[in-house]
Amino acid sequence: MKTIIRKANADDASAFLAIKNQLPMSLADGTTTTGGFLLGTDLETYRFYINNAYCLVAEKDKEVVGFGIILPDALLRNSEVWIKRNSATWYVDLNYYEQQPLCYFEQFAFLPGNKKWAVLLAYNIVKWAFDEGNKTLFTTTVNKPILNLAAIPFIKTVSGIKAGNINEEYPLVGEINSDIYTIDAELFYQKVAEHPLYSFFNSRSTVLN
Repeated sequence: MKTIIRKANADDASAFLAIKNQLPMSLADGTTTTGGFLLGTDLETYRFYINNAYCLVAEKDKEVVGFGIILPDALLRNSEVWIKRNSATWYVDLNYYEQQPLCYFEQFAFLPGNKKWAVLLAYNIVKWAFDEGNKTLFTTTVNKPILNLAAIPFIKTVSGIKAGNINEEYPLVGEINSDIYTIDAELFYQKVAEHPLYSFFNSRSTVLN
């Protein structure tokens, strides 16, 4: 089976929505629905992200099995995420980060059985954002109502730090508590260059050229 990592195109928006709709999510009333924590994202929003953000897909035998979306600085600073930053508890000096180009890992979703390609896509999309001049990437991991540790190994591998915590309230879902992490561009480049899989990552990155 051939799997590639490539830039998303407009035709991929429906695949993003289909993957999202297969992700389970527990609601406040104890029931379960689909959509995971990719809240409020419809087909038009995915098309907007594909046209204006960093978007990659993993394609296995011409079927999209995963995707990632990172918001560049301009989109981040005009997003609800940026507005909510003042509601978070910060363990770092937020003012320091506000003075530099930033990006935000908006969404990351894969169908089961594609862990290796998820790691490869994560590497490629973060590198793409940093190669474009962004200095720090922000991302969040959910603690409540479920504990989602899937991204932690990658964050630790590239020396990401826990920078804050935020409580949010969403209709139907209820209270969501998340940790906020930052990944520094210089440390990212340093750590991936030292990683045993560095040559593998680079050999599969030509799809971005």
